Amino acid sequence: MSDERSARPSTPHMHTRPATLLTAIGLCLLIMLIQLVPDLQGATSRLAAISTVGAAR
Repeated sequence: MSDERSARPSTPHMHTRPATLLTAIGLCLLIMLIQLVPDLQGATSRLAAISTVGAAR
């Protein structure tokens, strides 16, 4: 006896809930922000050092 059932058609879209998707996007944005914060702190300290050197002259 052969099995004559047809295979399920594949669906092209993801089956994730909106909360899961928003959490993933939020975590990605948080990681990007954390990576940018040290650069911003370094830039402000460099500007402060430049301004104090300029004022001393």
